[in-house]
Amino acid sequence: MIASEFIKMQVYASGMQVMGKIRDLVVDPERYALTGFVVEVERDVAKRLGVKFMVRKAKFRVPASAVEKIGDAVVLKLSLSELAGNIQKV
Repeated sequence: MIASEFIKMQVYASGMQVMGKIRDLVVDPERYALTGFVVEVERDVAKRLGVKFMVRKAKFRVPASAVEKIGDAVVLKLSLSELAGNIQKV
């Protein structure tokens, strides 16, 4: 799979909860490895992830280790409630 195929790919938390869409990739330049994704989420999802004040969309860095599988979409191992407080807002 090439990097451009990931951009705008749908991301689901476990239980097929819609999280958002991939907007960017996080790469470790020293190891030449993909370490995570930047996922853009809607306001209601951002609130569930612990963001208190926002007007539109928010972006979060999700580690590659949180991914369960990749196909037509990215499915995470964790639910939205499990992700809350464990991922970094960008």
